[in-house]
Amino acid sequence: MFNKRKIETICILLSFLLIIILSFLLIIAIADTVFHWDILPKHVEKVMILFMASSGVIIGACFLLSLMVNLSLISSNLEKIADTLKPEEKKKDE
Repeated sequence: MFNKRKIETICILLSFLLIIILSFLLIIAIADTVFHWDILPKHVEKVMILFMASSGVIIGACFLLSLMVNLSLISSNLEKIADTLKPEEKKKDE
Protein backbone atom coordinates (compact mmCIF):
# COMPACT_ATOMS: atom_id res chain seq x y z
CA MET A 1 0.00 0.00 0.00
CA PHE A 2 1.19 3.54 -0.65
CA ASN A 3 1.10 6.58 1.59
CA LYS A 4 -1.75 8.75 0.30
CA ARG A 5 -0.72 11.84 2.25
CA LYS A 6 2.83 11.69 0.84
CA ILE A 7 1.51 11.43 -2.73
CA GLU A 8 -0.82 14.37 -2.11
CA THR A 9 2.03 16.45 -0.65
CA ILE A 10 4.30 15.69 -3.61
CA CYS A 11 1.57 16.56 -6.12
CA ILE A 12 0.78 19.85 -4.40
CA LEU A 13 4.46 20.81 -4.14
CA LEU A 14 5.10 19.95 -7.80
CA SER A 15 2.02 21.88 -8.91
CA PHE A 16 3.00 24.87 -6.78
CA LEU A 17 6.51 25.03 -8.26
CA LEU A 18 5.29 24.56 -11.83
CA ILE A 19 2.62 27.24 -11.42
CA ILE A 20 5.22 29.74 -10.23
CA ILE A 21 7.54 28.94 -13.16
CA LEU A 22 4.65 28.90 -15.63
CA SER A 23 3.37 32.27 -14.39
CA PHE A 24 6.79 33.85 -14.82
CA LEU A 25 7.21 32.42 -18.33
CA LEU A 26 3.72 33.53 -19.34
CA ILE A 27 4.40 37.08 -18.18
CA ILE A 28 7.60 37.12 -20.25
CA ALA A 29 5.79 35.65 -23.27
CA ILE A 30 2.96 38.20 -23.04
CA ALA A 31 5.39 41.11 -22.65
CA ASP A 32 7.40 39.79 -25.61
CA THR A 33 4.28 39.71 -27.77
CA VAL A 34 2.82 43.05 -26.65
CA PHE A 35 6.05 45.05 -26.90
CA HIS A 36 7.40 43.16 -29.94
CA TRP A 37 10.61 42.30 -28.13
CA ASP A 38 12.76 39.53 -29.49
CA ILE A 39 14.00 38.22 -26.16
CA LEU A 40 14.69 34.66 -27.23
CA PRO A 41 15.57 33.04 -30.55
CA LYS A 42 12.73 31.21 -32.35
CA HIS A 43 13.97 27.70 -31.48
CA VAL A 44 14.22 28.64 -27.78
CA GLU A 45 10.70 30.10 -27.92
CA LYS A 46 9.42 26.78 -29.28
CA VAL A 47 11.09 24.93 -26.42
CA MET A 48 9.56 27.43 -23.97
CA ILE A 49 6.09 26.88 -25.47
CA LEU A 50 6.57 23.11 -25.22
CA PHE A 51 7.64 23.48 -21.58
CA MET A 52 4.62 25.67 -20.77
CA ALA A 53 2.21 23.25 -22.45
CA SER A 54 3.69 20.21 -20.73
CA SER A 55 3.68 22.08 -17.40
CA GLY A 56 -0.03 22.70 -17.87
CA VAL A 57 -0.63 19.01 -18.51
CA ILE A 58 1.40 18.02 -15.44
CA ILE A 59 -0.44 20.55 -13.26
CA GLY A 60 -3.77 19.16 -14.49
CA ALA A 61 -2.66 15.58 -13.82
CA CYS A 62 -1.45 16.52 -10.33
CA PHE A 63 -4.77 18.20 -9.63
CA LEU A 64 -6.71 15.10 -10.69
CA LEU A 65 -4.40 12.80 -8.73
CA SER A 66 -4.74 14.97 -5.63
CA LEU A 67 -8.52 15.02 -6.08
CA MET A 68 -8.67 11.22 -6.35
CA VAL A 69 -6.47 10.77 -3.26
CA ASN A 70 -8.63 13.18 -1.27
CA LEU A 71 -11.84 11.44 -2.36
CA SER A 72 -10.30 8.14 -1.31
CA LEU A 73 -9.36 9.57 2.09
CA ILE A 74 -12.85 11.01 2.53
CA SER A 75 -14.50 7.69 1.73
CA SER A 76 -12.16 5.84 4.11
CA ASN A 77 -12.91 8.29 6.90
CA LEU A 78 -16.65 8.11 6.27
CA GLU A 79 -16.45 4.34 6.42
CA LYS A 80 -14.65 4.54 9.78
CA ILE A 81 -17.29 6.94 11.08
CA ALA A 82 -20.07 4.64 9.91
CA ASP A 83 -18.41 1.68 11.62
CA THR A 84 -18.24 3.52 14.92
CA LEU A 85 -22.00 4.19 14.97
CA LYS A 86 -23.86 2.13 17.48
CA PRO A 87 -26.39 -0.35 16.12
CA GLU A 88 -29.21 1.67 17.72
CA GLU A 89 -28.14 4.77 15.79
CA LYS A 90 -28.00 2.81 12.57
CA LYS A 91 -31.59 1.68 13.05
CA LYS A 92 -32.73 5.24 13.75
CA ASP A 93 -31.18 6.46 10.50
CA GLU A 94 -32.95 3.80 8.46
